[in-house]
Amino acid sequence: MNPLKKLASDAAWYGLSSIIGRLINYFLVPFYTSGILFPKEYGVLTDLLAYVAFFNIIYTYGMETAYFRFAKNDESKTFNQILSSILLSSFALSALLVVFATPIVNLLGYAGNEIYIIYLAWIMAIDAVVAIPFARLRQQKKPKKFAATKIINICVNVGLNLFFLWFLRDYENGKNFDNSFKIGYILLANLIANALLVILLWKEFEGFRLTYDKEYYKTIFAYAFPLIFMGLAGQFNGLADRFFVKHYLPAGMYAHDNLYMLGIYGACAKFSIFMVLVVQAYKYAAEPFFFSKAEDKNAPELFAKAMHWFIILGFLIVIGVFANVDWIKILILRSKDYHEGIIIVPFLLIANLFLGIYYNLTVWFKLTDKTKYGTYFAFFGAIITIIGNLILIPMLGIVGAAIAGLITYFLMMFVCYYYGQKYFPIPYDLKGALKYFLVSVVAIVSIFYINFGNIWIDVLLKNMFVVVYLGVFWLSERKNLPKM
Repeated sequence: MNPLKKLASDAAWYGLSSIIGRLINYFLVPFYTSGILFPKEYGVLTDLLAYVAFFNIIYTYGMETAYFRFAKNDESKTFNQILSSILLSSFALSALLVVFATPIVNLLGYAGNEIYIIYLAWIMAIDAVVAIPFARLRQQKKPKKFAATKIINICVNVGLNLFFLWFLRDYENGKNFDNSFKIGYILLANLIANALLVILLWKEFEGFRLTYDKEYYKTIFAYAFPLIFMGLAGQFNGLADRFFVKHYLPAGMYAHDNLYMLGIYGACAKFSIFMVLVVQAYKYAAEPFFFSKAEDKNAPELFAKAMHWFIILGFLIVIGVFANVDWIKILILRSKDYHEGIIIVPFLLIANLFLGIYYNLTVWFKLTDKTKYGTYFAFFGAIITIIGNLILIPMLGIVGAAIAGLITYFLMMFVCYYYGQKYFPIPYDLKGALKYFLVSVVAIVSIFYINFGNIWIDVLLKNMFVVVYLGVFWLSERKNLPKM
């Protein structure tokens, strides 16, 4: 099979799992925003999950990518070594979090809710452990099982959310329901669903033996170590906006307090899921693809073509989502209290597209074992994130936080491209990328100013820019489509 077709096929399966799974999981957003969680409570949930995403990097410390790098040498030995390391470190770290749960919740401002930390500690431990079997499925090109397992996990999580927050609340007038424990119910549902993953992935654990080969582990860890800081700084770049919105919104800028506005920001940020899905699906398929093609003499051309089609699809999604945001928000954000933050959507969509392009560009330092550059770029991004949020949030509020993220990922994308061309030249189609970018910017600005007071007339006119974009695509790529 044509290598790009294989990449597209695998990405489609990973995308299917992400799309179906996220759509099912996405049901929770209108569920939460229909009166189950008030914006301030949604702010607490957004805050806690931001810390989880950050700590997940510490729990896996680059070992997932290291598995792809070394599995081609000896898959079984690499799997045993890496999983042994993850098992021991994850449970040790979670035990520490449980022991220090009280000072942690006091520091976060949620005193008396130690159970939140306990649930999160074991959620993160299980996440880290199952990450390696999931990586094995990707390495063995089993996207169907990967997809099915992810979807089952999400269905169980959603089902438990409905049980705790809907059925239990209404059953016998809610006599067994603790209204002050709604966040706890959500975390408990997540923990139970994650525990089920261990059973679903049991076959991937077959043959596992606790292993410690000092020299081999040193080699693996030397490769993975820079990825820890790259991942931490990367997550900081993606989640710092939540921290700054919570702590640095100027008093009086909005009618509500900062935690309330964080809830609005977190709910509206869910619109970026349409781009996150594509980036995630592509990343799942591309990482093993890049390593498998590393020795191919045509690899640079393949990587350039993959990037080209990724950019085309990415900008189509940006325009498509923003053109339809007026009716999508009614379905997703059930309470109008959340609609105040809808202005951040296009900025977050483009920011996530730039992040996806950056992920594509990182292939050069992963294949050349120069992973330290990933750390440099991520820390550079973290500095830009801090400066951007501190300057823009006092000026523009939550919009400033979204723009700061966009600027960060653009600059990371730029510096990664610059250094990549020095060490691992890839003939990316810069003119094509610039063309689609300019068409998209014109479309987004035009869509922003369309407002005739009738939602359906507005949506119809806004979607004309989707048609224009597709027309540009057809005129530019029609000669290449038969080959693809």
